[in-house]
Amino acid sequence: MAVVLFMRVPKLSLERYDLMMAELGLDANPPAGEILHIASEAVGSVNVCEVWQTAEAAESFVERRLRDAVASHGVQEQLSYRVEPLHNLFAPDLEMISRIGASSVAVQARRSLAS
Repeated sequence: MAVVLFMRVPKLSLERYDLMMAELGLDANPPAGEILHIASEAVGSVNVCEVWQTAEAAESFVERRLRDAVASHGVQEQLSYRVEPLHNLFAPDLEMISRIGASSVAVQARRSLAS
């Protein structure tokens, strides 16, 4: 059953988030079972919403890859998240999602800056 993972990462700037995402190499090595990742800026934190094929896939990624990555970017607080069953996913403009692409916006931005 598909699930949604919600997470607030305190004291993580967007710049450190972008660097962490690039270091995780998600474009080249995406986590098994991840369907969608969305991040937004909040006051003093980054909020994340992800859609996963299963709760086990989501929790495995958090425990095996994400916790250490977040800690290496200076987040001292215990990483907390919640996983809930997905009830509905509505995407009226799938064509726009295709135009944005399957790769991370943060990684695309870093590549553009390097060019």
